[in-house]
Amino acid sequence: MNEKDWERLVDQLKNGDCTPLVGPGAVGNGRPAGSGLSEAWATSAEYPFTDQDDLPRVMQYADVTEQQPESVRQRVAGAVQARPAPDFAAPTEPHALLARLPLPVYLTTNPDGFMGAALRHAGKRPRRAVCPWYEGAPVGRAGGIPEAFPNPEEPVVYHLHGTVEEPRSLVLTEDDHLDFVMNLAMDRGADDQQIIPTHILPALATRPMLFLGYSLHDWTFRLLFHGLLRTVAAVQPRRRASIQLALTAADYRGDRRRAEEYIAAYFGRWNVAVFWGSTADFCAELADQLGWS
Repeated sequence: MNEKDWERLVDQLKNGDCTPLVGPGAVGNGRPAGSGLSEAWATSAEYPFTDQDDLPRVMQYADVTEQQPESVRQRVAGAVQARPAPDFAAPTEPHALLARLPLPVYLTTNPDGFMGAALRHAGKRPRRAVCPWYEGAPVGRAGGIPEAFPNPEEPVVYHLHGTVEEPRSLVLTEDDHLDFVMNLAMDRGADDQQIIPTHILPALATRPMLFLGYSLHDWTFRLLFHGLLRTVAAVQPRRRASIQLALTAADYRGDRRRAEEYIAAYFGRWNVAVFWGSTADFCAELADQLGWS
């Protein structure tokens, strides 16, 4: 991200003209997204392959070998609920930083309730909604979103990949991720939007996005990026997204600068600006750019 990219992003955030999409790295304490949960399950399920940090593949293995998908989801939900909450009083804590902004919609693929808790800590009255991508989802208004449209004082926190309160809604396995994206693509042509309901569709179709807490090798990021920008947000031609990415030594061979230039050029085709660094680095820089540090 260059100086103009930062100016654009700060202006969008201050004016409420941006939609953040919060991923696992926002609560990972610098670790790769989902790595702790993935490694724990790989050990528990005696996962025989080398990619033990690939959470969707590990969970697919557990789902098939244990043959008790409901039990697996309940145990994952319990593990997530056992995590201690971040310190929302810390000025650069990702959820707390975003909660201070006048934004009407927050998207997250995390099943925890940290985004809502941070908004309440900031004195707001968030409304939680869950994406009904899965079989057996409640019938009716998509996600349980109230009639009133979202606003900065009563923002909607939309859980795209489910919540711990409803284990069936969790997007965990490889099959879950593929089913989610397929349903997202089919939903775009439906008369009655369900996956992305009409109440929050403008947050994706007309506002720039900020991806925070994802990695290049994260299934969630790869599928969501293409699923959202090629379908729901495809009508928006201007620069519509900023992405925080950390490039580790395992991600490239040889010339780091050349690797970064290629990735930046790739995302540039989608009108996306890339920030190279950790979630903590990005939040510290964002706080400084906002004049809050």
